[in-house]
Amino acid sequence: MSMIAFSLARRLPSAASRRSAPRVLITASHRAYASVSNANAPAAEKLKINGDRLWDDIHYTAQWSAPSPGGVTRLCADDNDKMARDWFREQVLALGADYKINATGTQIAVIGGEDDSIPPIAMGSHLDTVATGGRFDGPLGVIGGLEVLRSLKEQGIKTRAPLVLFNWTNEEGARFFPLLGSSIVYAGRSTIQDAHASQSNDHSGITMGSELARIGYVGDGPNTFQEFPISAHFEIHVEQATTLEKAGKPIGWVEGWQGMTWYSLQLKGENGHANTYPMYGRRDALVGAGKIISELDELAYRHNGRSTVTNILSGPWGACNIQSDTKLSFCLMHWEAEGLEAMGKDIEARIKAISSQHGLETTTQRDIHLLPGDFWPDAVDCVRRACGDKGMASRTGTGHDSTMTQLLVPTAMVFARAKDGISHSPKEWSDKEDCMESALALGKAVLNFDELMKTKKDFQMPAHVAAERQAMSAGRG
Repeated sequence: MSMIAFSLARRLPSAASRRSAPRVLITASHRAYASVSNANAPAAEKLKINGDRLWDDIHYTAQWSAPSPGGVTRLCADDNDKMARDWFREQVLALGADYKINATGTQIAVIGGEDDSIPPIAMGSHLDTVATGGRFDGPLGVIGGLEVLRSLKEQGIKTRAPLVLFNWTNEEGARFFPLLGSSIVYAGRSTIQDAHASQSNDHSGITMGSELARIGYVGDGPNTFQEFPISAHFEIHVEQATTLEKAGKPIGWVEGWQGMTWYSLQLKGENGHANTYPMYGRRDALVGAGKIISELDELAYRHNGRSTVTNILSGPWGACNIQSDTKLSFCLMHWEAEGLEAMGKDIEARIKAISSQHGLETTTQRDIHLLPGDFWPDAVDCVRRACGDKGMASRTGTGHDSTMTQLLVPTAMVFARAKDGISHSPKEWSDKEDCMESALALGKAVLNFDELMKTKKDFQMPAHVAAERQAMSAGRG
């Protein structure tokens, strides 16, 4: 075993230390915060952030990109992702971190605390981006966490609990489907094998596992919460909306998220000549898909939700072929659970009807189903206090790695103001001061939670997590 491997293994909590980890109360909550105080922990009041260094690193790492004028295209496990990952490794090793890579490519950097028997407080996001994306969505969360670790070390601020910074893999699902490629495994909602088998969205047959191996990022580090428990998880992200901008606030605390469902759909028809076959009796899979796409658009308006077709493949290719095999990926979004469920039932019924009308065989798979919910009150309160008068409450309209960790431990997010709410675009932008304020709020939130754990072991669990755990417990019984 290498010294790095041994050092990290030494800091993985034993069974005894896991027994002393923070506990949770199985009680419902909705935007109910555990503290009415606005005071930060003493260490949090002292923390300063080097905004120049943070800003320089955001733009320095943007160089690792496929051609994307003004933006960043750094897809999971491509050559540019490898260079960004290599840079991250160098930075955390320079801080003296215990560093590991796990089987899904997650980079794990542990900084010791005063009591390393406590599961670490985590920060994390992702360095990979979408195609034609920006330089803040994802990277700000990792580089902001790195800046917190650097600043704590430089200012001699020592936490009681150890800290860990994650660079999660394939959060966006931009190259490989499904999304949340490594955090979903960490949360026990998928497996390493399934993650490795994730197919490339360009339909080339390339898998995430093969590409991670190609760039040298399949490691032997811990893969799941059971192997490597954490005490909490905090993440910075650009808001991807205009709530903060309209209010004139640089940062915000995130109370919860919109519900989301992702589907994969395959329609199979019959081959035939595009020019000579009569219109009646054709089994054209692309025609059926077109009607379903139209239904998806109408569905969103009908239910006051959102829907997007994110991928389409149809064949056989050629000038004279009826399309006999068409595949779609699409997502549904709604702020209310009832609305999301209704949208799913509605589109599944329409898929069945349209497929029957055109004589198509269909395979429908619901890949990810995330009901709307709230982050953990104690963790949100740590962020609220960290933001102070510069922040306000907000909610996120999409999924993040934090929506996986919230199934396990107290989790909360910091939002940075986004110009015009634009994201997943080269026009994506957050000002230097807003990025700095978000990193400062992240660091203060971590220090607030570290202080909170000195006096509190029972943390109030959101209602949806409590319900799930009770259902799982009843099932085991």
